[in-house]
Formats: sequence, C-alpha cells, structure tokens
Amino acid sequence: MKGIKKNILVVEDSEYYMDLICNTLSRIPDINVYKATCTAEAYKYAMENSISVFIVDIILNTDVLGDVSGIKFIERIRTIEKYKFVPVIITTSLEDPKLHSYSYLHCYRYFEKIYDINELLKIVLEVLKFEFPKEKTKIIYYKREGLLFSINTNDIIFVENCNRFIKYHCIDGVHKAPYQPCKKIIEEMESTDFIQCSKNTVVNRNYVLCVDSINRYITLVDNYGTLEIGPRMKKEFMNRLKND
Repeated sequence: MKGIKKNILVVEDSEYYMDLICNTLSRIPDINVYKATCTAEAYKYAMENSISVFIVDIILNTDVLGDVSGIKFIERIRTIEKYKFVPVIITTSLEDPKLHSYSYLHCYRYFEKIYDINELLKIVLEVLKFEFPKEKTKIIYYKREGLLFSINTNDIIFVENCNRFIKYHCIDGVHKAPYQPCKKIIEEMESTDFIQCSKNTVVNRNYVLCVDSINRYITLVDNYGTLEIGPRMKKEFMNRLKND
C-alpha cells in the first residue's frame, strides 16, 4: 500500500509569494499543497485535512493598519490538540516578530521577506522528516447546512458512499455528510483500520466479527449487520485485513 501523502498549507495573501512558494514545493514528491489567502480559508483547510507543515505570512490584509492576522491564525491553531507541535514556518515583512513567534507560538523557522526560496525549501524538506506519534483516535469534521459537525473515528463502523453524499454509520447512529470518493475517505481517516471492501463502502476493521470470503460478506460485531465484499475488491481487502 502506498504511503499517505503529507499536506502542506501555505497561508499567503501575496500572489507573487504564493506562486513562488507553491512552484518550489512542487519539486517535493508525495505531498499535497493547500493554498489559502486569508484566515477563513486557512481554518477550513486545517479542519478538513491533517496538515504536516504550515507556512504562514503574518500580514494577510495590507488594507488593515497593523494587521497580524497570520499570528492570530497560528495562535488559534495551537489550541487544537493535533496541531500543538506541528511545524510552523513564518514568512513576513515585519521587522522583528521573532521573539513572540518562537517563544510563544513555538514556530520552527522565521523568514523575513525577501528570503532565499531554496533555503525555505530546505527547511520544509527537513521538517517533513519529522514523525509525530499517531493519535489513537482522530476527530474528523464536516459541514452540513452551514453547521460544523465532528465525529470520532473510533466510533465509525463503516462509511457508505451514496454518490451525492456519504453516510458515516457510527455507534450512535448515522451521520450524513457531503460526498467524497472512498479513496479520499480513507486518506482522511489516516489509519490502516479503514479498508475499502466494495465500490462504495469502507469498513473499520475493529468492528469486523468474521469474514466469509467464499460468499463475499462481512459480519459486523454487536449485530451491526453485514457488508458485501465487492468481487474486484476481494483480493486486496483480504490482503489488507491480514497484513496491515
């Protein structure tokens, strides 16, 4: 199984610097780069994905005198459990926010504009090698009708893709969320516990009681029912179930 790609979030209002950074990061294999020009976009990407590195400009609104919205974004990110120690690289044209950035926000590196883009690339490659302990559980977020909902991945029994939306079948009931392909669902879980068993279904191995490989169905624990194993998925599913 291929490794899960790492995600980098670039928060930058300058089109020039955004293009410069993203074009440089494109040299790195096996990453996804998310681009945000304001804190609202940045929060959305941070909550919907698991970010491995943040590259944040301090000044995101040049129309506001004394703007430091990038700092406020980092402050808020640091209050989220999974982002307490994730590397943050600051870029800015301010003369000296370094003391606050390093001591309070625990930022990994500070780059003052105009900076050496190759040096920035070197630092990103350096921090991408960091390995953080995997959470035993993860909280995933989704929006429905303008409201933000959360689900603990430990509570998910299986996920059903219904083309226009998906259903998280959990121990407390069914949660309906916006459509995602099965591949994206698995990436979001960031756990080998979730395995695709048919074209439209992803199951949590922790809720599998037994598997009938001949008749191609899965019996779930605690009378949660059965799931079909797709004929094209059978071999890969059984391998994953045994080897991961």
